[in-house]
Amino acid sequence: MRIAIAAALAATLAIAGAPAQAQVEVGVINSLSGNFAAFGERYRTGLQVALDEINANGGIKGQQLTLTIQDDRSEAKSALATAESFASKGVPLVIGSYASSITGPLAQFLTRQKVPMIVLGSADDSITKPGSPWVFRAKHNSTIVGKAYFDYFDHLKNTKKDVPLETVAMLYGNGAWPTSLAKEGKRLASERGYKVVGDQSYDQGVTDFRPILNRFRGANPDILYIVSYAEDGVAITRQMREVGLNAKVIAIDTSAALPSFVQQVGKSADYVATAVSWSQDVKYPGAQELYERLKAKAGGEPSFYEAEGYLALMVAADALRRADPKSRDSVREALAATDITTPVTTVNFKSAEGFQGQNPIRSLILQIQDGKHVTVFPDDLAAKQAQHPTPEWSTR
Repeated sequence: MRIAIAAALAATLAIAGAPAQAQVEVGVINSLSGNFAAFGERYRTGLQVALDEINANGGIKGQQLTLTIQDDRSEAKSALATAESFASKGVPLVIGSYASSITGPLAQFLTRQKVPMIVLGSADDSITKPGSPWVFRAKHNSTIVGKAYFDYFDHLKNTKKDVPLETVAMLYGNGAWPTSLAKEGKRLASERGYKVVGDQSYDQGVTDFRPILNRFRGANPDILYIVSYAEDGVAITRQMREVGLNAKVIAIDTSAALPSFVQQVGKSADYVATAVSWSQDVKYPGAQELYERLKAKAGGEPSFYEAEGYLALMVAADALRRADPKSRDSVREALAATDITTPVTTVNFKSAEGFQGQNPIRSLILQIQDGKHVTVFPDDLAAKQAQHPTPEWSTR
């Protein structure tokens, strides 16, 4: 027995005394509970796929990359508390978060603390305009997305000249991102000669949109430009059909990009267009392979949110490989010099048109056709042509 105890003690000491494998830690602030949890879970899937790939390929200079993921509970206050913890801990960079109302304050705080930050999901222009030398965004912003929508509307107008597209009605939530995209939409409508015949914001938590939709029906818009979060977009689509609000083009940002949107509204989802940063059928090298890896990890259909999570961590790993991970200044300089190609997009942070640390990514327009999201614009990246115009609800 004495021999057995001594052997066990020796084994324990050997394990305790073994040198731990060197690691590089990255902090992640993500919405895993609260209003934005559906998006946060998708980002976590993409981050994990990227992490597996990075470590399978040697990690960071031979060291394993690790993620410390903290839930911000879909609240800015919680996110800031976590950011303070990461800043004190000495992580080389932070990735976060989903909502612009969270990421905006986060970017300001981490800038003051001189901690490099990569934006995970937020797209409000103000985060990178005027921006900060410590904040970087590989995904699109509201200027890029708004332009993609109106380029698409112009494309449809020029493709079918017998289907006039002259008027637009806008419905959007009062959060940071919907407001930002609506503002850009109104600017572009004026610039390109579209008449705005409806302009209505709504509060978070509203479930009955019928009074607004009935007013829009009276205005008879050619285009519906809607910016909504997950459940809002489902309710709006169902109620559009209920009140008979028709339009030749229906664009619903954010919610319509989710696979669950199609599952929840069924055939009513067909013909709806939405802007994304990535899709499985886009003509980028490696896009299909990435789709398969994301699908396997998610256990279901992935969206561009998983791809954005993957992209954020791939950008971080590329910078960390070229930097001294123990020096935040070195990491910031490496991020500023980023020039890589991924299956999601190319990344090259530039300062242009008032933006700083913003990747000039091309947004894609997906249209739901027969229950599936299909890339239809721009032409050189499209898998199929857009189905246009949208038929009236009574004829479907």
